[in-house]
Amino acid sequence: MDITRFLLALLQVFSWLIVARVIISWVARDSRNEVILWILKLTEPILRPLRTLVPVPGLDLSPLLAWLLIRFLMNLIARG
Repeated sequence: MDITRFLLALLQVFSWLIVARVIISWVARDSRNEVILWILKLTEPILRPLRTLVPVPGLDLSPLLAWLLIRFLMNLIARG
């Protein structure tokens, strides 16, 4: 597997993890499930810095911003 395909696959995984985190936030806010905690741990380092860029009180837009940035990177890599 070449580096481009690896990076695209990795970004795709993170894209789905971001979507999963959004869904989890709607249905299982206080879960102690290990899979949910694992998803939170993996996505938090990506989302935390983005929260400071889009400070909207009461609305966390960081998952949307992260998802869009990941998609942008995927397009850049695929074209390169």
